[in-house]
Amino acid sequence: MLSTLDKNAVESFLKLCKSEIKKGNRKFISLRKVVIKSDIMSAYDALYSLGIKDEREMWNYILNLEVKDCIDVSFDYDAYRDYNTEMYEFIIYINNTKVYIKLTYRNKVICLSFHESNY
Repeated sequence: MLSTLDKNAVESFLKLCKSEIKKGNRKFISLRKVVIKSDIMSAYDALYSLGIKDEREMWNYILNLEVKDCIDVSFDYDAYRDYNTEMYEFIIYINNTKVYIKLTYRNKVICLSFHESNY
């Protein structure tokens, strides 16, 4: 359960994201592999498995995220990326499938994860 402070942060984050996405200031980390139900697949294959045919559709789902969809706000301490920025995690349903989305902002909206949820 998110605190009121977290909910306010999510609301501000989503407002910023939606504005930046509409400007085209966004990036999908597509070169990574994801594990879904013991299957390893590319980030794009994970999208296709949800019925999403191109990246624009994915961004449209993100544009429709709401505060209530957020399940966690944490920090990215990955030394490889060295971002040390807030990470926003969301769960939504697409075609009756529970979908996990992880976003951050570093000079642009960065979508780190968009795939069937393992939770």
